[in-house]
Amino acid sequence: MKNYYAEIISVGNEVLAGQTVNTNAAFISRQLMDIGLQVFWVTTIRDTHDEIIFSLKTASKRADIVLVTGGLGPTPDDITKNSICEYFNTRLVTNSSVLGDVDKFVKSRGFQLTDLNRDQALVPESAKIIRNPIGTAPGLLLEKNNIPYFFLPGVPREMKYLLTESILEILSSKYDLPKIYTKLLRTTSIPEAKLYEKLEAVVKKYSKFELGFYPRYFGVDIRFRHQTKNPDELIDFENYYEKVKKVVAKYIYSSRPIELEEKLGELLKSRQLTLSTAESFTGGLIGDMITNVPGSSEYYTGGAITYSNESKIELLNVHNSTLLEHGAVSEPVALEMVHGVGNLFKSNCAIATTGIAGPGGATPNKPVGLCFIAVRLNKKEVVKNFNFGTERRINKLRGAVAGMEMLRRTLLDI
Repeated sequence: MKNYYAEIISVGNEVLAGQTVNTNAAFISRQLMDIGLQVFWVTTIRDTHDEIIFSLKTASKRADIVLVTGGLGPTPDDITKNSICEYFNTRLVTNSSVLGDVDKFVKSRGFQLTDLNRDQALVPESAKIIRNPIGTAPGLLLEKNNIPYFFLPGVPREMKYLLTESILEILSSKYDLPKIYTKLLRTTSIPEAKLYEKLEAVVKKYSKFELGFYPRYFGVDIRFRHQTKNPDELIDFENYYEKVKKVVAKYIYSSRPIELEEKLGELLKSRQLTLSTAESFTGGLIGDMITNVPGSSEYYTGGAITYSNESKIELLNVHNSTLLEHGAVSEPVALEMVHGVGNLFKSNCAIATTGIAGPGGATPNKPVGLCFIAVRLNKKEVVKNFNFGTERRINKLRGAVAGMEMLRRTLLDI
């Protein structure tokens, strides 16, 4: 079976300058891999005629499939369509179907069609149109020397729609693509090096299978990938996955691409439990992450950002004597916070954080990054201390994740 190689060309001065993060290329790569296509090159170029022509010519010498994003807008800095016409020896013409789509879209937003909007209906005459009902720039498909070139708008929402609703199906039907088997284990609260150390023996035993470790702020993803038509190999692949899963089970919170706050919400809902939060170190970040999950109102009862000692006393009934004796950043205060917020919001579960996010505020015995986190499940209360580091924002993120992970493990009795 032939392997087909794809190239992604991202057009945009703002992408090359770092003003816009190139999430489009990452999304396209993941989607193509899922259908058995490998991306071997990602090229980012300025929105200039010469660069566009050069990148198309370069891609034609090494790729079987080319996908281009960006530069399809109506403003003078978007010149991709004119460059397309030169490369494919065609011309721009007004497409009535595209004009109708643009007119309908613009009027649905309460605006009247302008000359710039009409220019969106100018498309290369030899292009196959991939209609875009959620924007004004259609997708385009042109071929040269048996290589298909897909041109997509740079707006992520529109690009994703055209890719998933049309282009993946076109590619799957055009090519005899291999079956790719993929699996994911999403971990947290363990660094990449430590994770590999625990798994080294298993990984070496099954070295014929592709496995990658992908660190994130919130943890490490373990991704498995294998291409085969051999049933015995597939059985081995499944055995490999299960053995890895068993070795690091306590750190795995999902085998799906979801965040920890979503998994925690699923656990709370399934057990008909409620949650409240008391945050000092994390400054409301846990509450923000929890409420980013649709339906979180079913289990999240509320939170208190108790940054000052006074607010800890008044809202959470933390004892002034505890603060005087141990300081705000301490195990006893974290326990009184989690107890107090659970009572305040009448929740079954609670998370509380107190610490020194930095860069200032440290003492000889309490360094920047020190954090005490307490969780509560009914009458059971658990507290741990962490030393995260010196970067304030990252400390807050890690504190939020650690609090949610502590509660997840408490719920599962890990």
